[in-house]
Amino acid sequence: MNREIFAQLAELSAQAKPAEFVTLVSAPDSQAGYIGQMLLLTAGKHLGQLVDEEFTRLVIDKIASLVWKKPITLDLEYEGASYRFFWDRLSKRRSALILGAGHISQPLTSLLAMLEYSVTVVDDRPDFANTRRFPQAETVICKEFGQALAELNLSSFGAIIVVTRGHRSDMECLRAVIDQPALYVGMIGSQGRVRIVINTLMAEGIDKDALARLHAPIGLDIGAETPTEIALSIAAEVVAVSSGANFLPLSYKWRCK
Repeated sequence: MNREIFAQLAELSAQAKPAEFVTLVSAPDSQAGYIGQMLLLTAGKHLGQLVDEEFTRLVIDKIASLVWKKPITLDLEYEGASYRFFWDRLSKRRSALILGAGHISQPLTSLLAMLEYSVTVVDDRPDFANTRRFPQAETVICKEFGQALAELNLSSFGAIIVVTRGHRSDMECLRAVIDQPALYVGMIGSQGRVRIVINTLMAEGIDKDALARLHAPIGLDIGAETPTEIALSIAAEVVAVSSGANFLPLSYKWRCK
């Protein structure tokens, strides 16, 4: 069961989804075999079990009654015996992959870094893909897109943003990333350019449901014109999608109450 929990944790971490996990670290000698059991809590559900169903429910209720501050070890009395478990949460550190190192990618990298994203930038042009232009990026890769995408662990990114300089690179990147578990996959381009790319990929047999996840044209409609404004619209959409927001102005929501 712990193996299944670790796999689920890895997937949740890649998608930057919240989760809590509990590990039993101490138990009476007669129950020592339960030490090391894990419990994963996410979105009102749980995976795994500690000791038995009743004890598991007691642990869940105890955690629900507390305010999270930091990883902590807690004690619990059960059937006249003392147990101890470790309670932790997934890191809030999120990751983004930006494919293309043009003028929009620079402010976009800065904005995402400010939002505590670990940003990886990929481009095949040495004059563009370098740390001098992207000091806020955690990783800058100067390779052909196909090679870089083949070497990267794509499932580790919560957001994947395609902002390359042409149709051919767009399609090469989308082929590699469209079926990844990232919460956000977006591609820049006009409606005409986006339509051409999507129609081409559909003709190649790319799954329609996968393509339906694509955010393209990319970004929120804020009247953006400059590279920085466009980057802001993209970053805002990434945040909105990742948090499950409805994209409405707060003033609209307030007036509708």
